[in-house]
Parts: sequence; C-alpha cells; structure tokens
Amino acid sequence: MGLGGYLMWTAVAREISNHTNLKILPIESHDPIIKMIESEVFHNNPYFIQPGEKFEYAFPLVLNNPQANYCKEDTPEKATHRYDKHVIGQICEVYGIQDPSLKCDLFLTDQELSSVNDTLLSVVKDDYIVIEPCSKTNYTLNRLYPFEKWQNIVNKLSEFITIVQVGQKTENILENCINLTGSTTFREAAGIIQNAQMFIGSEGGLMHVANAMSTRSLIVITGYQSPKMTCYPDNINMWINNNHGPCGLKGRCKDCYMATNNHNPQEIIDIIIRELSL
Repeated sequence: MGLGGYLMWTAVAREISNHTNLKILPIESHDPIIKMIESEVFHNNPYFIQPGEKFEYAFPLVLNNPQANYCKEDTPEKATHRYDKHVIGQICEVYGIQDPSLKCDLFLTDQELSSVNDTLLSVVKDDYIVIEPCSKTNYTLNRLYPFEKWQNIVNKLSEFITIVQVGQKTENILENCINLTGSTTFREAAGIIQNAQMFIGSEGGLMHVANAMSTRSLIVITGYQSPKMTCYPDNINMWINNNHGPCGLKGRCKDCYMATNNHNPQEIIDIIIRELSL
C-alpha cells in the first residue's frame, strides 16, 4: 500500500477511534501471520498506538481487509473500482460508520516543523504554489497529464507567484520552479505543502497530503478513474475525460491519451489565477 492509501486509512482510524474511544492498532493479516504496520504516515498520530507504547486495549484495524478494498476486480488488463462514494466512505461503511469526514490526518512534530521553516526561509521569500507534475506509472500509464502541459502552466503562473516542485527525485524537473524534489522527507514535503497557497498536481499521494494539511488543491483526474473515488470535495477536481471512463485500463488507453493531450492547459491557468486573485 502506498502512502496515499495509508493517509486515507488515517481518516478511517480517526472515525473509528472517536466511535469506540480506543486507539487504533494498524495491522495486516497474512494468514497465519499478523503483523503491526509501522508507517511514517502514522507517526505522531494520537489516534494510533505508537511503536513501543504500552496499551491494554486497542482496536485492531486490518489494513488489507478484502471487504474494504475499493478495487473489486484486478486483472493484468484492467482494475474495476467501486466509485459511487469516496474510498474513506467505503471503508467506514464496513465498520458501520456512515458519512465520515473526508479528511486525512498527518501530525508533524515540532522538529519537523522547524526543519520545514528553515527550508522555506532559505528558498522562498513570498507566497508560493506547490506542484507535483509526475504520476506513478508502474500500475497504469493512464493517470498522466502531459509534462509539457504542466510546463506551460508553470511558465504562465510563475509570472505572478513562486512555484515549488516537490516529490521524489526525478529527471522531470520543471523550469521556472524552485526544485525541492528528492531534497525533503515525505513529512517535510507535507509541511511545505501546508504553507502553500495551493497544491496542484495529478491524482495521487500528495493530493491526500494536501488534504491532511488543509491546503486547497487543483487536481487533474483522467478518464482512468472517477474523481468520486479518491478526490476531495473542497478541491478543484478537473476530470479530463471527454465523457470517457472510468476505464480502469492498465495499458495505454487511447481515449485517456486523447483527452489529456487535447486538453488546453489555459483552463487550469485561468482557474488558478482567478482562485488566488493573482
């Protein structure tokens, strides 16, 4: 499970903890072995049992519970998802919780916040936007929004506001950006997003980070999946699909490709300029 998946589980954990008055013990079951899951996403989270913490009672939350899986069928060619409601809502439904808050949690330590402030003071003097233009392609190619279109967006927006690129180390570095890719931890990147005027990027892990840090986002979603499944209603969710999808295809989908390549990035530029009053 990726960090974005764990972040959605933090919302589930909070809802369950509030209903049961118990802290959460995150586990995975691989019959006959049950193991506690330690993730940087859960660190410093008051709803979770922390490594080494003594406890008498806890709620064991099985993160690989097949009943809570939003992917209903997974073949080499296609993933069939349930998308009538958000993944957080789907999982909470399994535990008898209706209408949960669609809000992830990530609790930074004082040391992490200090490190973020030091980083920001050294590279950013004014308001800024955070961008992550890259998408993981190991599962599907069809979540990508063309890199050259992201560059067009940055070229225009950088005339009005500073833009910071974060994420894992990559060769896809945008021009006219402050490049922090590969130079921060995941949690430090979250702190940088927390201080931003907006996060922009594709559907993915940092979208959930921005939600956890209460930073509004503009998210590009392709015809591969429905925005109802993972996106957050407070964001600007742009489903660029040309009435196609959600297809769930893992190989190159010509409809997803055509929709994103024919999209005019000026639409994104105009929205951000208007929303931030640039």
